[in-house]
Amino acid sequence: MQNLTQTISKNLAKLRLQNRLSLDKLSERSGVSKGMLSQIERGESNPTVNTLWKIATGLRVSFNDLLQEDSQEIELVRHASCPLINDTANGLSLFSLFPFKSDKPFEVFTAKLQPQCTHFASPHAVGSEEYVLLSQGALYIHVNNTDYKLQGGDALRFPAGQPHHYHNPGLQEVSFHCMLYHACS
Repeated sequence: MQNLTQTISKNLAKLRLQNRLSLDKLSERSGVSKGMLSQIERGESNPTVNTLWKIATGLRVSFNDLLQEDSQEIELVRHASCPLINDTANGLSLFSLFPFKSDKPFEVFTAKLQPQCTHFASPHAVGSEEYVLLSQGALYIHVNNTDYKLQGGDALRFPAGQPHHYHNPGLQEVSFHCMLYHACS
């Protein structure tokens, strides 16, 4: 398995060139500075979850397209081998389980949010939807100026093309599954 920073670097360069985008144009589309994009492509920066979402949105690809080493038709996913993105400033760990595929416009993640932490998510593409399933504990999701409290076993679906955030009010880590549906354009 490649180093995740190298994988992101390789995939960003490949996807940017496939889309015939200059660093300037991708910067404009994603809201990520040209300098940061260049550092990521050279493998000199470890981007945050929000930065990766912005880049994926700017490229009009899935988050997982930046993380995947290769694609397989059938895949058994072991948690220990999942690509991990740690956003330590916001207490979030994100594990990529199933990447977006052109014939199945969704991707699935496991997320872990540390106690008393809040993760502010960047909006995804217009028309996308997010499905969150909480196994145990409590999780607040703020979307469309409303707080939704999820308890163990609860699920929430919402339009993900707007700012939203997750808050763990408890004293223990919360683990939840997230499915992101990408609207067909």
